[in-house]
Amino acid sequence: MKILPQFYALFLLFIFQSCTSPAQEEDATSTPIKVEVGEASELIAQGNLVLLDVRTPGEVSQGYIAGAQNMDIADWEEFKTGVEGLDKSEPVMVYCKVGGRSHQAAVYLVESGFTRVYDIKGGIIAWQKADKPVKID
Repeated sequence: MKILPQFYALFLLFIFQSCTSPAQEEDATSTPIKVEVGEASELIAQGNLVLLDVRTPGEVSQGYIAGAQNMDIADWEEFKTGVEGLDKSEPVMVYCKVGGRSHQAAVYLVESGFTRVYDIKGGIIAWQKADKPVKID
């Protein structure tokens, strides 16, 4: 039995459409937005966002991005409590050392109803490699 080429085309079209949801197409903020260091730096300079460092206090003491609030994601209950105090309509940018914890934090923020969440690719390591300033208290 021969299968018509039109059948293949319809089948592929069905598969493609089932992989994208209308919510994803309409709302680009339904997932965290990964940003390179340069773009992150520009957004931070504009000053219209909350900057969260989700590393441990010990890591933060070695240097952080000026203006960042520390909300240690390793202390999950404290992190969730801190997030509850933030305005969900304000943009939020998160970073950690290399990107794993900040991704986890960013996903949680989106799932918690934040409308615009940025995640710095490569974390503070990438920030420092790009010769961006860090603050040490």
